Amino acid sequence: MHPIDIVAHDNFLCTLDWLLAVSKRQLDFLKFGLAHICYENPKLIGETYGAKNASQQLDDVSRSLREAFRKTDLVARNGSDFWILVPFSPDVEKINDKIKLISETATLAGLQIVERDISFFLLPLQDQNLNEDCTALELLEHLKKNHISLASRETRIPANI
Repeated sequence: MHPIDIVAHDNFLCTLDWLLAVSKRQLDFLKFGLAHICYENPKLIGETYGAKNASQQLDDVSRSLREAFRKTDLVARNGSDFWILVPFSPDVEKINDKIKLISETATLAGLQIVERDISFFLLPLQDQNLNEDCTALELLEHLKKNHISLASRETRIPANI
């Protein structure tokens, strides 16, 4: 992963941890959105383009996402997963359209071989299966694992083989 992605990932987790802590105290006041873009088969990307080229393409998607969103919106990459933290309850349609456009643009760069799953979550999340004192990493793992039942909206961009 590119050094910029590592720093962005660490900043993202730190900010999300802070937001989770604050939202426990201000449950009705602090609302924010979280989008998850999951490239469904990262192994296929590596096998098709080679590890170095695939990593570069994912770095390019990460950079495109950072450039497309406001400075107050944080973008993090973890492998072939991308997370976008929006510090208010987002207009899901506008964010969805922006992410779809970026994702479709990534298709031109060669990532069209992989299906993309985009999930939108409104936080704080009310889920009895989630520990109240979970960390940002635990929350992201929980959301990724349970995205079908927890997302406020899902979009799937099919692979174009």
